Amino acid sequence: MRRMLASLAAFGVVATVAACGSDATPAKTWATEVCRALSPWRASISQLNSQAAAQMKDAKTPVQTRDNMIRLFDGARDSTESARVKVAAAGVPDVDGGKVIANRFVSALAHVRDAYDKAHHTVAALPTSQPKPFYDGVAAAVGTLDKEYSQAGLNTGALTSTELREEFEAVPECG
Repeated sequence: MRRMLASLAAFGVVATVAACGSDATPAKTWATEVCRALSPWRASISQLNSQAAAQMKDAKTPVQTRDNMIRLFDGARDSTESARVKVAAAGVPDVDGGKVIANRFVSALAHVRDAYDKAHHTVAALPTSQPKPFYDGVAAAVGTLDKEYSQAGLNTGALTSTELREEFEAVPECG
């Protein structure tokens, strides 16, 4: 009798753990949470770019340009990291390949964050004593940033999951 009770108790623990083991988030919830993270991030990047463009009009020296660019890159890096944390917190969508999809989103944001950080360090290290080499270096850093940004692969329309693509299209936060 004790063995039977012990076996039943063990089965109950295993069943409870198995039931709790599914960390998958419903597809609609996941898409909503991801869009709630990405929409303000995109708005922040747009606002930072507009602000930097306005500041660049007033920049008269390489030092002013460097400082403006560093503020842009720092703000974009920090905003991207905030979005990455929120996307990671959304969990794993309950779709085929959900873990891979979630990891790709988080990795793409990490890649973008790191690209902004790299651009920051590249521009910060440029000597400002000679304008032409400085501005050429800034152009090269921005070109590298653009390339790395586009390679990150953060495109909700290119999802392999039809269900998630449909959710991204249907969720108001994604619009």
